[in-house]
Amino acid sequence: MATAKNFLKMTKNDSFKKTPFCEADFLVLTALSYADFKNSLYYDEKSINGLVPLNVFAKSTIIDKLKKNYLTIGKDYNQFLNLFFSSSRYKDVKVGYFCDKFSLEHNMQFFALTFYVDDKYLIVFRGTDNTIIGWKEDFNMALMEKIPGQKMARDYVRNLLKKIKGKIYISGHSKGGNLAYYCYLNLNKREKNRVLSVFNYDGPGFKNDDYDYSDFGSKMFKFVPEDDVFGMIFDTSNKWEIVASTRINMAAHDLLTWKLDRKSKYTKLQRLKSLTIYSNCFNQTFNDWYYKSDPKDAEALIKFVFKLVETNNISTLGGLFKDILFAGDEYYREIANYDENSKKRIKSMLRDLLKLYLSNLLKDKRELKSNERKE
Repeated sequence: MATAKNFLKMTKNDSFKKTPFCEADFLVLTALSYADFKNSLYYDEKSINGLVPLNVFAKSTIIDKLKKNYLTIGKDYNQFLNLFFSSSRYKDVKVGYFCDKFSLEHNMQFFALTFYVDDKYLIVFRGTDNTIIGWKEDFNMALMEKIPGQKMARDYVRNLLKKIKGKIYISGHSKGGNLAYYCYLNLNKREKNRVLSVFNYDGPGFKNDDYDYSDFGSKMFKFVPEDDVFGMIFDTSNKWEIVASTRINMAAHDLLTWKLDRKSKYTKLQRLKSLTIYSNCFNQTFNDWYYKSDPKDAEALIKFVFKLVETNNISTLGGLFKDILFAGDEYYREIANYDENSKKRIKSMLRDLLKLYLSNLLKDKRELKSNERKE
């Protein structure tokens, strides 16, 4: 059972000639985008407007500052960083063209960077970090045709193509996966010809999606974990590959839990044939409910959730979970401030969601049992 951290250990002394640049490398570098490069002295005019050797961040004092902005166990990511920077495999990698935009006013959290590795340019869009603003922008995907970060992603790629020669790869995890797909799908033909591949790791789909996915499997690649609860939201394309994870549910969203395939000598992700019954049911339920709901109702529910967050001055999702568990009375007091019609709408939506989920789950279980009998 190997993951990105195991790959770093196994290839620590491997050159790209010995172990050619592979799927696992894309996974590793995409995960590295969550490092807080901005917290380093080397986040400066030179690295914002060009490339610098990645090994300048390899000092232990700097690694300690590259704190993780990602919703998972911090200890795991610290181990990942130490393994990465101690690997001679990436000693010649360059990084830069950092772009960091954060706006409370526009509910926007955007971070992009570019790696130059093994004669390849790889653009990576950071996904949702552990700030509430980051997650609020995710929810805005349900309310808006476009989010600010999507246009910024496209502009970032276009500007970089003007500065460099050759072709590029584009990657992103979570919301970053959505941004990677969005910018590619909205490039012109000439710009698309300079893109070799686009990797979308568990990014949600698009509201009212009418894009052409004919490049899926040749240039476009989307991966979701087997117990996915995020990547297929709004995704009506049915074009993705399912991969194994060491965790389940929300924890499986973490790239560091994704398994690598032993048959490929751990250079590729481990593919599976189907989602878990609970993942399939959740995504079917959410998409069915959302597209059948009044947009105003969906907006009211999302705004209510974030009203609770803002009222209690919560800055991270960890804080939100803690507040729900230990300060539930505050939530009841907050909902008491809403008028009776709003209360009824919110409670009705929650009931409808639960009923639809249970109905879909029972249906899926019956179909599963029926198929097992036939076998």
